[in-house]
Amino acid sequence: IESKAKKQTTMSEQEVSATPQLDGPPAQKKKHKKRKASNGRLKKLWRRATTHPKGITSRNEWNEMLELHSVWKTSHKDNPDVSNDPMMHSLPGPAVVLSKEPSQDFTCMENWQATEGSDHRDIIMNLLFRQSSSDDTGNGMQKKKKRKLEAAGRELMRQPSLVNTPTLPSWSTVRNLSGMGGLAVIEISIEDCDPGSPCPLMPSERVKEVADGKQPYWTTLFDNSNACIKSITACKVKLFQGNKHPRCLSDVLMFLPPPVAQSEHDKNQKSVDMFDAMYDLRLTSNQLRSEGYPFVTDHAGSSTDATKESVETKIGAYNKNDIDNMSTNFALELIKKISVEVSYGDDNIENVVDNTDDEHYVKTFSQNKVASPRKPKIFSIDCEMVQTHAGMELARISVVEFVGSIGGDEKEGDEEKSILVLDELVKPRRDVLDYLTHYSGVTPKMLSDVNTRIESIQLLLLSLIHEEDVIIGHSAENDLRALRFVHSNIVDTSVLFRGDNGRKYSLKHLSNVLLSRQIQKCGSSGHCSQEDAEASLILALRRAKYGSSFRLKESARHQNVLDVFQKSKAGGHTGDANSGESSFAGRNERKSVCVGPSDWLTGRSGGNGSQHLLSCESILSSMAMAVPSWLASKKPSRAGMLWAKLICEGSHDRLKDEVKKQDEIIDSLVTDVSTDTPILVIFQRNYAKADALTRQRKAASNPKATCVWSDCQEEEWKQYMSSCRNCEALWIGSSCQQPRP
Repeated sequence: IESKAKKQTTMSEQEVSATPQLDGPPAQKKKHKKRKASNGRLKKLWRRATTHPKGITSRNEWNEMLELHSVWKTSHKDNPDVSNDPMMHSLPGPAVVLSKEPSQDFTCMENWQATEGSDHRDIIMNLLFRQSSSDDTGNGMQKKKKRKLEAAGRELMRQPSLVNTPTLPSWSTVRNLSGMGGLAVIEISIEDCDPGSPCPLMPSERVKEVADGKQPYWTTLFDNSNACIKSITACKVKLFQGNKHPRCLSDVLMFLPPPVAQSEHDKNQKSVDMFDAMYDLRLTSNQLRSEGYPFVTDHAGSSTDATKESVETKIGAYNKNDIDNMSTNFALELIKKISVEVSYGDDNIENVVDNTDDEHYVKTFSQNKVASPRKPKIFSIDCEMVQTHAGMELARISVVEFVGSIGGDEKEGDEEKSILVLDELVKPRRDVLDYLTHYSGVTPKMLSDVNTRIESIQLLLLSLIHEEDVIIGHSAENDLRALRFVHSNIVDTSVLFRGDNGRKYSLKHLSNVLLSRQIQKCGSSGHCSQEDAEASLILALRRAKYGSSFRLKESARHQNVLDVFQKSKAGGHTGDANSGESSFAGRNERKSVCVGPSDWLTGRSGGNGSQHLLSCESILSSMAMAVPSWLASKKPSRAGMLWAKLICEGSHDRLKDEVKKQDEIIDSLVTDVSTDTPILVIFQRNYAKADALTRQRKAASNPKATCVWSDCQEEEWKQYMSSCRNCEALWIGSSCQQPRP
């Protein structure tokens, strides 16, 4: 028994000696291996956040990077060898950047992106309501974990949503969407400034070289060589379309577009006679006048009726080759013989060149005057214009013809079939001041070898389109006035899909929402007139087929972005915060703050449920610094969403102080605000003045009005409308050039 006990004791001592100590070399090796793996994972995530086009889109992975970074920073805080390592400083964060050139040199105005006001509203909605993705390339997740997240994502898809998040504009990309920790929208409204002179408060002036050769302050502020951790994306913004009425920044950015109507039409309904249905959609004579279409008042040509009819018959027999081989002078003489005098409607739209000695209006004539009569046809047109010293002149025209079955017995797939029948570049008569490439798509190189004049285009249209045919277009009054062309059977999709409040929607928005078709996505390359003509045609065809149920659905009250943000936060409608892949609105627990004039707070943000409303009547008010203060706070009280409107008078007396205060605010936004909060700062001039002049002009147009509207007032109104429409925007976010660890 003693021998057995001794043997057991010896074995126990051997087992104890064989057991590794916690602080021994094997434990340290295991700990080192784990730390090395964590550091490798951190570097991989960091590299993706700073170099991948979209950064990290998974909230789970973003949280993983935050946790690993915190451990790494704590363990290396006393290590002098990593004091300059970028991971010892701020984390990368979300940023709105250009798709083609993420690192934009905003000091050169040629690099500024041409955008529309609705583009920035769509970006705001994506930042707030777009759900993080759990499906990332190279995410390193185990299959079991990935399947679990995908199942959670499908469950989220079935949850109700308060808003339909639009697609991002084609020119933009959001990096590190999953890292959203806040959002700020700051409107700067500059009132009393000369519309014809540069305004020192606008960003384009703040980055220019100053007289003494010193580098502008804003340029040094965003200089990456100075270890700046913020980037800037600068944009030119065309805030609204047309000259009907000016719109302020809040109206464009803060209110959501109407969602698509639920289809009420019967998809199994019988076919309709497309031409008859399209005829019912034509503008009435009163609508043609009210929308500004040209209409005939008298014949201007010197020819007799018999001669005129003979010329019309001759033109009807021409084909494209005949017209292409025709001299410009001969074409002009033919146009003179059939020219007409025109008047315009009530809407003074674009400044299209009016009648001159060498340019004349023509009107389509009946097919009974041509040698071979045919059935009426349906065409869709779109034009691109350039700016000359006399106004807007034609530079390109595209015409597509509907070739689906008119009678309703179309084959499957042919219901919306069309062909391109005319696509021509046109040489303007006057020197071009601005090719408007961002909108027209026309460049100097495209027109360098073009000899086609507007007279040849008019003859081509007269030989192609008859009086009985239907022309479809979007705000086609601009196209017809540029073409100097009169036609009465017009289907205008901007009028056809006009909202109940009289608002006209852009062709881009209608196509995106109603057709699920993205157009005008060429960015700085401009629009494509053929693409726009085809989109207008399809919109009109579907309205003719399905009736008035094919439209944009409008709520009785437009939804406010801030209101939806608060409801999403309260009700969790945009994702499950516990899943880790919710939208920022769904997981945000911080307060919403509005800062601005009292009337603005009451009119636009009073009903959105914001917890804090701060009155600030001027940028010179001490309350203006509350804007960066609410964003810079590192306490839980930091604002999750901030929307501010700051008023600058722009007058000479206060200009110097306002510039200084504006620089102070921008400086604080760049240096003090966390990298997890992207900021939109957008500038607009002279809205109040443009609004007042527009109302005065409308009152003067009343036949019973006693006030007179002079030509000088008209010119002043146009200048203020132009300055009000053409805004500038800066997206401030985390630098896209974060050095790699």
